[in-house]
Amino acid sequence: MPLRTLRFPALAAVMALTACDRDQVYDQGTFSDNVYLAYQECREGEIRMLTSKHNIQTAFEPCGSNNFVSFAWAPDGVNLYFQLPLSAHIMNGETKEVVALPTEVPVAPVAWLSPELLVLPLGPATGGTDPRLVLFDRVQANMNTVTLKGVTDLADVHSDGARNTVLYTGTKDGKRGVFRASFDTNESERVFEWLGQDVENFTYSAQLQLIGVKSGEQVLVYQTDGSMLYRFEDATTIHFHPGGRYFALESLGEPISPFDQRTWNEVSEQAREREERRMEEWLEKQPEWVDKEVAPPVMDIFDVALDKRFRLGFVYGDRFQWYPAQDFYASFVLWGMEGKELNRNVALTQLHERVRMAANGELTLGVTERPFTPMEPTAPQVDGALKAPETPAQPPSAPTEGASTPTP
Repeated sequence: MPLRTLRFPALAAVMALTACDRDQVYDQGTFSDNVYLAYQECREGEIRMLTSKHNIQTAFEPCGSNNFVSFAWAPDGVNLYFQLPLSAHIMNGETKEVVALPTEVPVAPVAWLSPELLVLPLGPATGGTDPRLVLFDRVQANMNTVTLKGVTDLADVHSDGARNTVLYTGTKDGKRGVFRASFDTNESERVFEWLGQDVENFTYSAQLQLIGVKSGEQVLVYQTDGSMLYRFEDATTIHFHPGGRYFALESLGEPISPFDQRTWNEVSEQAREREERRMEEWLEKQPEWVDKEVAPPVMDIFDVALDKRFRLGFVYGDRFQWYPAQDFYASFVLWGMEGKELNRNVALTQLHERVRMAANGELTLGVTERPFTPMEPTAPQVDGALKAPETPAQPPSAPTEGASTPTP
């Protein structure tokens, strides 16, 4: 049966069965985080109402102890890798089977190379000093390991489009950069050296031949020949839609109070103002160690064709991924909705209508336009010398009106 009529319902049902027990303790937050959480009441009905209102599907039970470190969908959209602080698992949404990975817990997010192959970034083996990349075949249940000699700070593992190589970032000989590891030769080499050492995080699209890096308080987008195409202020990470028309940006939003949060329609404007005044008076009496504000994770969608950036203000979330099995679907770790922090979950939502309407100047509930200043593409560097820039790739056409957009 097609994905929209079988896999989404089956996946939701299975995940609900495998949701974490609230009695299990996986919390690694700060003391003040734990204070806030201790006084938060998870209301399942409220979460279901908000997710339904905004057409968001959650993968796990609303009030489970879903303290996710990372997650990653396989290219077929059926198998889901998910990691908790003390364990890592793969779940099959069709067979309802959940298996624990037969390795140590990865030290960074994983990368799928195919529906069968998963690359796991691991720390040093017992008695060793070098981290490892493990190519795990979940069907054959075998592993191929590359030891990254002399590398520290292993992170940012990405498929480079092949089944036997992978990209990652690390520090070697005192220089941070991007490397390609081969599971055939068990070696790795530096690539994209023109990026320099200012690579705080790295994203890559083999299909589009685009690179995204965080450097300081901005995210830069390059073609693989070194031409800089975009500079995004107030961003920490970028994710390229396979069609090239849209980029997803992550950042931190405007600080909010972690106490007594209310959703948009929960109280009237007058009542909200009275509550805010009482909250300010109460906060003034609290000790210095109490964090009086928290910056929630927010997500923006940049439209390449229009040079416009739109914030998805109805939801807070991070660890964004474009869901690979259905176009214009997005998945992320849910942090909250409508200005209110909620219990964590893996969320899935369809963005087609929101971005289509935004392109036509119609902003849906909670979507706002953000400032963006276009820049001219720069000449790439080759061995320290400049060459004439290639003709920038033209953005793909806008989604067709009335295009098929299946719902879960």
